[in-house]
Amino acid sequence: MAQLHYGKSRSTGLLAQKIKWTLIVLLLLVSSAYQCAVAQTKIDPSALDSGGAKVVRLDNGSKIEEQFVVGRVLSVKPLQVDKQLLMGTGMVSKREMVALEVLEGQFKGLRAEIPNEITDNPAYNVDVKPGSEVILSVVWPSGKAPEVNIADYHRVPALTWLSIAFLAAFLIFGGRHGLKSLAGLFVSVLLIALVLLPLSLQGVSPLLTAVVISFLTTTITIILVAGFSRKAAAAIIGTIGGVIVAGVAAQLVIQTAPLTGLSSEEAQILRGSVLNQKPVFYTGLLAAGMLIGALGVIMDVGISVASAVQEVAKTDKSLTGRALYRSGMNVGRDIMGTMTSTLVLAYAGSALPLLLLAHQVPGTKLLNLDLVATEVAAALSGSLGLVCTIPLTALFAALLMSRELPIENETLLNLGLAKQNPVVPPKELSKRKRED
Repeated sequence: MAQLHYGKSRSTGLLAQKIKWTLIVLLLLVSSAYQCAVAQTKIDPSALDSGGAKVVRLDNGSKIEEQFVVGRVLSVKPLQVDKQLLMGTGMVSKREMVALEVLEGQFKGLRAEIPNEITDNPAYNVDVKPGSEVILSVVWPSGKAPEVNIADYHRVPALTWLSIAFLAAFLIFGGRHGLKSLAGLFVSVLLIALVLLPLSLQGVSPLLTAVVISFLTTTITIILVAGFSRKAAAAIIGTIGGVIVAGVAAQLVIQTAPLTGLSSEEAQILRGSVLNQKPVFYTGLLAAGMLIGALGVIMDVGISVASAVQEVAKTDKSLTGRALYRSGMNVGRDIMGTMTSTLVLAYAGSALPLLLLAHQVPGTKLLNLDLVATEVAAALSGSLGLVCTIPLTALFAALLMSRELPIENETLLNLGLAKQNPVVPPKELSKRKRED
């Protein structure tokens, strides 16, 4: 028994060392990728002025500078019909004169009275009232006075308060565990912002980059939450397996459907203005979005199943690997229904306007629309990866946490399809030997 305990402790230490060095290598790879991306995406200093304004140079050698700054509305005059537009085009549009003040930038303190157009389409309107803050576009050609226009609402304060409420609830109810989870979330956001986006802007395959980021995010987040443990190893293996399944399924449906990756207005604008890449780039971008969209839920399922198997193994240390696997599958089946619904409802919620339009389109045409097929493919490929994560995590958790002999663990790889004689616990086995 002492030799068995020593062997398990030694194997646990070796496992922790392997995970530790793997994490170090992955972090070095991320660092080098980020440095390459930064080196390739440097902005031309001549395109910015000393205040960080965007500079547009004209053919005649002159330049137009533009800054986006925060401004405060001082007063608003009553709406009036734009008679000039009505007489010229016959379109009815209302206009209000707004007095405002620039609150930041090199024109801080500047006051101006400008027209604010109010149309029949609320998507293009910015409703203002005295005291409200807005984003202003300040444009000034060389040697001329600046022109101020209302660009959008100032939404940062509302988002800031919501972020503070989220962080407070996360830390109060999660404690130290919540802090570790928050660190994992922060790492995920950094990997997307500092690795995926810069490399994609340089034309690097978004799908390949998303796969690497998914592996890094999974490893770092789970280790932060569960530490260097068998539970973390099982959850990482199961999650990565599920992500691979989801990625392969997404890529296959994109190729066979086929899906263009240009169904959204944003993708079309990106292709026409910033990234004039080949069609394969945008199909890869679509697959990358599906992969990252499903990663969070798949990771949640992996760590949940691994935690359940670990708790069962702690409660009854005499359980065989087969029994632990069945326990993990029982828990996983309960999670499967709710998490699949979560993933599908998340995609459905983001596509509610599309669902409302579905009532106006014939069924045959609706199901074959690129936009609709894209949403369905994203939901189903992510759900497929989620479902496959459960048996993978349960299997490797049982293999890592059971106290069976290696030859008996090999039979577990049959996933319970073959019958076998019950395994005698080590204590009972040694007792029988003494009796013999």
